[in-house]
Amino acid sequence: MDKGKPAVEPQRTTADMLIPGPPDPVTSLSTGRALRAIQITLLVLAVVYTLALARSFFIPLVLAFLISLVLAPLVQWLARWHVPRELGAAVVVLLLLATVGLAVASAIDPIDKWRASAPTMLKQLERKVLPLKKTVAEVSKTAEQVDRLASVDERGARSAPTTTVKSVHIRDILYSNALGLLSGVVIVTFLLYFFLSWGRVALLRIGDLLGDSQRRRRFLTLTTTLESEVSKYLFTITLINTLLGVAVAVALYLLKVPNPVLWGAVASLLNFIPYLGSVLTAVLIGGAALLHFDGVSEALVVVAVFAVLTVLEGQVITPVVLGRRLALNPLVVFLSVAFWFWLWGVMGALMAVPILITLKIIGDHVPVLNPLSKLAGR
Repeated sequence: MDKGKPAVEPQRTTADMLIPGPPDPVTSLSTGRALRAIQITLLVLAVVYTLALARSFFIPLVLAFLISLVLAPLVQWLARWHVPRELGAAVVVLLLLATVGLAVASAIDPIDKWRASAPTMLKQLERKVLPLKKTVAEVSKTAEQVDRLASVDERGARSAPTTTVKSVHIRDILYSNALGLLSGVVIVTFLLYFFLSWGRVALLRIGDLLGDSQRRRRFLTLTTTLESEVSKYLFTITLINTLLGVAVAVALYLLKVPNPVLWGAVASLLNFIPYLGSVLTAVLIGGAALLHFDGVSEALVVVAVFAVLTVLEGQVITPVVLGRRLALNPLVVFLSVAFWFWLWGVMGALMAVPILITLKIIGDHVPVLNPLSKLAGR
């Protein structure tokens, strides 16, 4: 062979060209990751669509499950006193129904009075807020037209046609929705009782179906940890929010704001919604104080006192009591509240943080969901 001539590459036949060569490892790896990402995306979309489509089924189920975690320590305490779990669950559920029924019955009259006097209160609120608007900037032409419509003279009022609005009592509203409310309460009550009395037994049966002793042990460890941690978190948050409601009611009573117990209950309930709940409560309490007092300074004092109590609870008491293990990323919390509010409405916003805590604890023990746990934590 002549060393001066370059080697001639063998020509590939048609058969060689039709036979595929060995796959490229880099291309195969990227294709596998892309397919896996597509599968995960489709799975997430399917889950979200299912949750939205079957919301009437999932909302009572999740609500009963979360309430059962709050009340589980009471049932366990009764079990230590040799009270059968079924009987203890029935006693706890009946006490809860009695408490909620008493709270709703006591809140109907104040809420109805507020509803009946809403037009008058809105006019009073407009007269008190209008000077503040004038001191900040000149009123636009549109605002001037609104003011002229709000202060119609007697001559225009006599010539204008009158419309009679039939007053609707809040009890009538409850009666018109009695079937939906009753069915929802019945479903949640029965689910709550079964979760409290037979939930642990059902988890043991699911563990037996896994077969492998190691997987069964890991499943039972996860469920025990989940029940303990979420129950402790929900019970603690419920206690803290209740104490916040009591503190707000006492403060408003000392400041001579009407219906302090009602506003304390509103503050306690809305505090389950992070950030947005406190802002909404401050607006409602500030409006009530502005309607009751003659000056604006008294209303500002009421809002300031509520803000101090809320900041003290959110920035000092709750972090100290819960510690950093269950501390959540504020951005993830806000996105969770927005997502569940979009998906399930107000009930979704109330349950957003407990659901996030549950997913975070599961992510701490399931390697596949570890990124979710790290993303949710601080």
